Amino acid sequence: MKKTLIMRFNRSDGRTSELVIADPREDITPEEIRALVNKIVTTKFFIVNGAQLVSLKMAIIRTVDDEAIV
Repeated sequence: MKKTLIMRFNRSDGRTSELVIADPREDITPEEIRALVNKIVTTKFFIVNGAQLVSLKMAIIRTVDDEAIV
């Protein structure tokens, strides 16, 4: 089973961007995600096509289970 943490951000140009983290810790908390988002936004760590990430739109953990059939 593969897990990814997907954080979708609102950008200053009105569009959205995603930050995807493979294999997040099993015990990650919403508070830790909020702290990371706050650091990313306040430090302007990512600039995408000249636009800053300004707020979190959503954060999810996606779980995918691959099943071989052949």
